[in-house]
Amino acid sequence: MKFPIMPDNIQTVTTLFNSKITSISPKDFSVDYARIDILDEPISKINEIVQIVKSGKRLEGKNYTNGNLNREI
Repeated sequence: MKFPIMPDNIQTVTTLFNSKITSISPKDFSVDYARIDILDEPISKINEIVQIVKSGKRLEGKNYTNGNLNREI
C-alpha cells in the first residue's frame, strides 16, 4: 500500500494520508457544513466530488473507505 505524504515546511508539520480516500456521508452527522480535502484530483473530479457531497451521498468503490467510524476501541 502507498500512503501519500504531504510535508508543510512553513509550519513544520507532515501529514500522512490513508492509502484509500476516506468518504463519509454528511447525513451520518448533524452538521451544517462539510469539509472536503483535495490533494491532486483534476477539476472534473473535484466538481463530481462536490456534487456528491452536496447531495448527501458518499463516494463508493474500491478506492474509497468510510474508515472505522462504527468500530469501538
